[in-house]
Amino acid sequence: MARYYRPELDVLRCFAFLMVFASHTVPVSTAAGGAFGVDLFFTLSSFLITTLLLRESSVCGALDVTAFYLRRVLRILPLYFGFLLAATTLARSLVPDENLPLKYVVAFALLCGNWACVLWGYPHSVASPLWSVSIEEQFYLCWPLIMRRWAHRLTMVAVGLLLVSFVTRLWLVLHGAIHPQIWCNTLARLDPIACGALLAVRQDKREISLSPGIRVALLLGGCGVLTAAGRFGDVVGIKALVTFPAVTAACAALLVATLSLQMAPGRGPVVRALVYLGRISYGLYVFHSLFILAFGVPSTHAPLARLMRAMAALLVTIVVAASSYHWFERPFLRLKESFTHVRSRPA
Repeated sequence: MARYYRPELDVLRCFAFLMVFASHTVPVSTAAGGAFGVDLFFTLSSFLITTLLLRESSVCGALDVTAFYLRRVLRILPLYFGFLLAATTLARSLVPDENLPLKYVVAFALLCGNWACVLWGYPHSVASPLWSVSIEEQFYLCWPLIMRRWAHRLTMVAVGLLLVSFVTRLWLVLHGAIHPQIWCNTLARLDPIACGALLAVRQDKREISLSPGIRVALLLGGCGVLTAAGRFGDVVGIKALVTFPAVTAACAALLVATLSLQMAPGRGPVVRALVYLGRISYGLYVFHSLFILAFGVPSTHAPLARLMRAMAALLVTIVVAASSYHWFERPFLRLKESFTHVRSRPA
């Protein structure tokens, strides 16, 4: 079994989750750009999956698509369906006005929850953030087949995805699309996925190495663009035609800068904590909306009370996500190793 584990990617995952969490708990003006943590997740996922598949092809001589699907099923679906079941049965005891209509349940169960949001808007449910997991699952379904067929032309494929994404957004803007008809539309959200793949192809050919000055510039520039996109951009209308490409460029900059860091988990407690939170970031993302609503964060207007409730929601989310990772997800992860050719997490 070959090994490819980059702890700095876990740190970046942690940062992406904290962006999303902030966007749901603090005023919009304070958390400008936080919602684009989803784009950072997309970029990371595409980069890592493409890298692993390229390395598998190099090590094994071909891609084992069936094994890839089994790995994704074992990693994503147990928690996904477990939480979806909880959202339809138990969540109302914590969130009184929880409501996930049957049509949404069916769409999310078919991994098409994002398209349900496009058609009918967001449900008032703790399961609504799962729309982005639906997009990732659709990517996982198609990407290994594309790579098996066009691995030698992956750069052209990625450029084609960028074009499809821009044309889709342009068509939606010209036809007066409202939120979240662009935000949750798979075809309009291919930019970060395409850029993640392009970076993986570049990294596979030659390790990305940057000077400290360039790395800092990319980090500051990426964070600055995300903040500006949150404050002055938009996800609908003409501004969306600029906002989404700018956000994608910012996410790519953050990924490139982070890849340059030699970040060993044993360098200190803070680094170890960030790496660990990144490792359980899937659970953090899945559970965070439940506890944000359970603690009444959005309905609290006093700044100090809102902050205290947000911190409590974050703490409980971490505890529950860690418990889920160790006691619910780990058996599936151990089984997943049986179908793994390139290890992407620590032993």
